[in-house]
Amino acid sequence: MWLRLGTALTLIGLIVLVVFLITFSADRGDLRTLLAGAGLAIAGLVLRRRGQGAPVESARFVTVRKVLRRGEKVVEETEED
Repeated sequence: MWLRLGTALTLIGLIVLVVFLITFSADRGDLRTLLAGAGLAIAGLVLRRRGQGAPVESARFVTVRKVLRRGEKVVEETEED
């Protein structure tokens, strides 16, 4: 849910920023439009990040990861001695 809301706010914020750029090029730019667009885009990005779940670690190459981690422990022990 947060991901969808964040996407919507980001899209609306970017549209408002484009409207600001168009009005600014016509010498009628309003600071409130710029701030509203930037605020919506930032709020949307924050909500999108909050809505993303923790990345699931792949079950592929589990044995290789275990072997590599075991090798790191051996290297650390030999360096400490």
